Amino acid sequence: MSTSPDGDDAVRPDAVRHDAVTRDAVTHDAERLTELVGDALVGAPRNPALDDARYLDWIADELTEAARHAGRRADRGASDAAFLARGRALRAAVDARRLGVRCVDGAPPARRAAVRGAPGAVVDHARAGGAAPLVDLAVAAGAGRDLWDEPCEQWVALPAGISSDRHLAVRVRGESMAPLMRSGDTVLVRLEGGGAVQVGSVVVARHPDDGYVCKRVRRVEGAVIELDSLAPDGPAFVLPRDDRLVLGTVVMVWRGR
Repeated sequence: MSTSPDGDDAVRPDAVRHDAVTRDAVTHDAERLTELVGDALVGAPRNPALDDARYLDWIADELTEAARHAGRRADRGASDAAFLARGRALRAAVDARRLGVRCVDGAPPARRAAVRGAPGAVVDHARAGGAAPLVDLAVAAGAGRDLWDEPCEQWVALPAGISSDRHLAVRVRGESMAPLMRSGDTVLVRLEGGGAVQVGSVVVARHPDDGYVCKRVRRVEGAVIELDSLAPDGPAFVLPRDDRLVLGTVVMVWRGR
């Protein structure tokens, strides 16, 4: 099991302080851990501890270990399946906070495009209307055609609180970023060049062999950007630090499930 960051109880919400969850309790009662973490995430959304990257890393590690623990018991019945489902939902909530991605359950508010055309031709029109072009493209699929050449017949209304920057909405495919986003979900990408890439953010980038991919930025060093997946068995990539290869940063995901 992992330990808390720097052993500092001051960064933890009261709901998951070590005097409430001891190491033995975490080891032997993973379900209790998910209950406490869920209370912390849902019941205390303004707690500054939940904006502490070290603390969220600790929660993510504990939830991963809890899921493994429950997985070993998965043949014991539906209660374990329900626990695993809740654990995945909590892990998604933790990842969203860590990565700065806003999550909404349900389909995006799509409407017919006021101006039809490829994304590159209509993105500024959509922005003026408080929307983003919607591209129904498999982000994690093969090289294929350029995303900017894909037909765009729908726009997605930008929700309150989203900046007025240029955005593109893209449906994703694949499970490499689960549980934060799943195949069929729609991500909102703030369009920007590779120079704006930040470590710990989620970006959509173009890989020479694999087409467009949605990945976490693990490292930016010199002339390269290292990208990885959230799923343990998901692929990782190293790309040149080239503005033409980075579409932008994922700021929101509409989860269809």
